[in-house]
Amino acid sequence: MACLRKIVGENIKKIRKSRKWTQAELAERVGIEPVSIARIETGINFPKEENLELIAKTLNVKVLDFFNSEEQDELTKETALNYIHYNINYLNDRDLNVICNAIKTMLYYKK
Repeated sequence: MACLRKIVGENIKKIRKSRKWTQAELAERVGIEPVSIARIETGINFPKEENLELIAKTLNVKVLDFFNSEEQDELTKETALNYIHYNINYLNDRDLNVICNAIKTMLYYKK
């Protein structure tokens, strides 16, 4: 399973490119530095919640659209939970923080 940061970043990049925008154009519309968009799209950084919302609004998509993955769609809930349980101890604190923030964000937008 791909890293969540990479999934989110790849989806943002795909949607941005479908609009034929550069990273600099998206950054300007969102109000953040182009280097921040580059780091998000490459999976180096996970966007802050407020930036994730601004990026989604700017691209005219739902925040949840950034979390979709063909690989993830194939998993059943049981398989996903088993995968998480098995691999959780291999993650560092930063990765665990990203996962917790992603879960919080997904739950917030499911309301």
